Amino acid sequence: MAATEVVSALGGVRTRSDVANLLATSDAQLRYLLYGRHEDSRYCTFRVPKRKRGFRTIEAPREDLKLLQRRLVVILSAIYQPRAGVHGFTVGRSIVTNARQHCGRRYVLNVDLKDFFTSINFGRVFGLFRAPPISASYETATVLAQLCCHRNVLPQGAPTSPIVSNMICARLDRQLSKLAQRNWCRFTRYADDITFSKQRGEFPEEIGYLDREDVAQPGSELRRIIEANGFAINPSKVSLRTKKRSQSVTGLTVNEKCNVHRNFVRQVRAMIHSWQKFGFDAAHNEHTSRYYRRLGKLGNPPRLDQIIRGKLAFVRMVRGGLDPVYKNLQLQLCRVDPSYLDVMRKENDRMKRRDVFLSHASEDKETLVRPLADSLIAAGISVWYDEYEIQLGDSLREKIDEGLAKSRFGVVVLSRHFFSKRWPRRELDGLTAREDASHGNMILPVWHGLSKADVAGYSPTLAGLKALLTDGKPLAEVAVELVAQLRGRLKKTGGWS
Repeated sequence: MAATEVVSALGGVRTRSDVANLLATSDAQLRYLLYGRHEDSRYCTFRVPKRKRGFRTIEAPREDLKLLQRRLVVILSAIYQPRAGVHGFTVGRSIVTNARQHCGRRYVLNVDLKDFFTSINFGRVFGLFRAPPISASYETATVLAQLCCHRNVLPQGAPTSPIVSNMICARLDRQLSKLAQRNWCRFTRYADDITFSKQRGEFPEEIGYLDREDVAQPGSELRRIIEANGFAINPSKVSLRTKKRSQSVTGLTVNEKCNVHRNFVRQVRAMIHSWQKFGFDAAHNEHTSRYYRRLGKLGNPPRLDQIIRGKLAFVRMVRGGLDPVYKNLQLQLCRVDPSYLDVMRKENDRMKRRDVFLSHASEDKETLVRPLADSLIAAGISVWYDEYEIQLGDSLREKIDEGLAKSRFGVVVLSRHFFSKRWPRRELDGLTAREDASHGNMILPVWHGLSKADVAGYSPTLAGLKALLTDGKPLAEVAVELVAQLRGRLKKTGGWS
């Protein structure tokens, strides 16, 4: 539904009963949720540890109230159009898109808004619904504000709080954007984190400066705009840094490119190493005793393997799925947690570009090809392997053509079964055509149970290529050799670091 249609629909909502109809519930149910139930029983309050120190209080609504709030979010999302600088709680944007705006800049200023959600009280939310473009009636605005607020403020934990806070900040965002433009700066906001950066010239003092003790201070104009919009600056979270020091935006370093902090990667490596050295139970207990000593109402701490997987997903989000640091961490985890290979397989399936197309006869799948495919994936090499790619109902020709077209190299497992099969020979023809078109060495043969004379009898051309032999070798050794050869080729072509 378009924004104009939503605004028009809201224009016909005049009473609490109309609000109930809008949210697909009954007036009696809405009345019970807002007035019949005691305020303390509408939300579940608990604390979660902050990234550095202390705890953050979360007030999560009960499921029936949360359902109505989610329906309201859908309606408000059709109305709210975030400015370019707003990256928090916005579809398609994240801490990564926020940080990327400030990469490689001479100056980076970070400012944190104090008590962000609790600074937005019932009156401000009521005023939001009364003002254009919603222009709700008095009763409608009251009911909607009651639906969004808890203890007279926006609760951190309700589905409605993110979008309502963004809508409340629309004027703040507009004014800060203009302030940045006047001073040739870039501006972004991620929830309560405000960032300005500048590439050339001195940083404008009206936005921020370093005092005589070299302590970062917000500029007078920045402070005036923030306070005029009903917020306050947290004085302990103001920083102004040049490229000579580590610059950070929403937890990511931005000196040259958007990146996770080195200590984060070191911590993941240390957690995996502890698991490998002492076993899972000992490593899990050690981690829990160090970081989860005060749980409050959180219940049982997360498992160590879940924590590591979550941290790896974060590294992938920031650095990308083809990043060598990320691939190396995956390989380390796979060594202690073989079940993580399933995650790598699914990730391998989603990759648009593959390093290797694996061609083979079906008779060699169980004994050789599938274990080789898993070894390549575990080593961080993306593989097109028919068993993992082709589903029931797929066009065999289309899927194979797609794999051939987007793969950089072809590993061809040559055996006595290979040359008698139609599709493996077609795959080989496709790889040869790509090799001729690119004038490069694309095919890496693997001789399985064949001598050079045997291969020459089938194809003298293939017999002249450097090949990997499987005879008399354990499968693990074959996999190591194949990974080493592929890494060498990928490094030469810029596909591996």
